[in-house]
Amino acid sequence: MKAILPHLLPLTSKLLTNYLPNRFLVLPIVAIILALTACKSPSYSESTHQKTVVANSETNLLREGDLVSISFQNSTNLNTAQKIPLDGLLNLEIVGVVKAAGKTPEEFQAELTQLYASLTKNDPITVKLLVAATGVYVSGAVFHPGRIPMERPMTAFEAVMEAGGFDPGRAKLSAVTVVRIANGHQKTFHVDLKRVLQGEDDSPFYLKPYDIVHVPTKTFNF
Repeated sequence: MKAILPHLLPLTSKLLTNYLPNRFLVLPIVAIILALTACKSPSYSESTHQKTVVANSETNLLREGDLVSISFQNSTNLNTAQKIPLDGLLNLEIVGVVKAAGKTPEEFQAELTQLYASLTKNDPITVKLLVAATGVYVSGAVFHPGRIPMERPMTAFEAVMEAGGFDPGRAKLSAVTVVRIANGHQKTFHVDLKRVLQGEDDSPFYLKPYDIVHVPTKTFNF
């Protein structure tokens, strides 16, 4: 559509100049051209935002072992930093025990805002994840294989780059695998990072805690 717009605009100008007296003929044509220019497909940023929202809801949850901070803008005496215990509960001043595990920092922040609203005169509260207990593992043809802390939503490609990047002489990016344990079963996903690197695939593969990303080595036939 964008490719034909430069040709449509001069045509519109010519019609208005040469055939302006016959407005009954020109106006329908102009209306059609304007309708065509208004048509567009969703931008990449819009689709990426939708995918990121889904990824946040699935991978950015607070979990047992995470270190979180809770800060009040004015009531600083209530500020705290706590490690979420195995039961997922935090013991907070005034309001007592509140479940933190299984919620995103934003969801937990909204809940605390409601709990403290009448007690602190709607003092703004901020919840931050300081240290994530969970992570993913990267192995194979990367420069720094090992555990990668998962402090934010992370894609398979980002995990590879966090592991020092891939070895261009050995890595077979078209055959990357992600191993995941879900509901007691092991699943293997195949991810073609070569297409991602070349800009041919704009659908990010988001990882979940404890996923294992393996970058295989190329096979050389002599």
